[in-house]
Amino acid sequence: MTEQEIVELIRIQDNAGMAALAEKYGRLLRYIIQGILGNRQDDIEECINDTYLKIWRNVQQFDFDRASLSTYLKVIARNTALNRLRDVKRHEEHCCQEEFSELADSVPDSKLSVEEQIVKKEQAARLNEVVRALPDKERELMLRKYFYLQSSKTIASAMGMTVNAVDTKLSRLRGRIREEFSGYGWT
Repeated sequence: MTEQEIVELIRIQDNAGMAALAEKYGRLLRYIIQGILGNRQDDIEECINDTYLKIWRNVQQFDFDRASLSTYLKVIARNTALNRLRDVKRHEEHCCQEEFSELADSVPDSKLSVEEQIVKKEQAARLNEVVRALPDKERELMLRKYFYLQSSKTIASAMGMTVNAVDTKLSRLRGRIREEFSGYGWT
């Protein structure tokens, strides 16, 4: 079944569309979510179900001109898993008085001024342009590490590289991106 057929079935609230979606993209969603949440099986299952629910409820807003269904699903799965991870970390902090992980600390502050929010948006747009312009292998490294939050070991295994080679390549890529941003006065 094509992406368009799946979306049309979901738009008319036909459960066959969700079944086709789960069959075609279930493994991909699990892979993305598990990469973020680790071995928290209950949270993984809940995130997968939340992703399906978000698709079911918001399919009318989906536009093939903006992105493919798989891209749309990846972003929803990633954001759902990150939100779940934040919730888990908050709960752990509250119960155990532990600090947030580095990931939870990197969540943007909603108290930014309008000017700061605009600058952040411009930076994100520029970063997307820079990443899109990278050669395929380098783009894959960046996405695996910073979008899917995979460990260097996982990346090395998936891409046929050593962990050291992954870390070195990522360090060089960060340096190139940092140079690109310094030209805009952003550091």
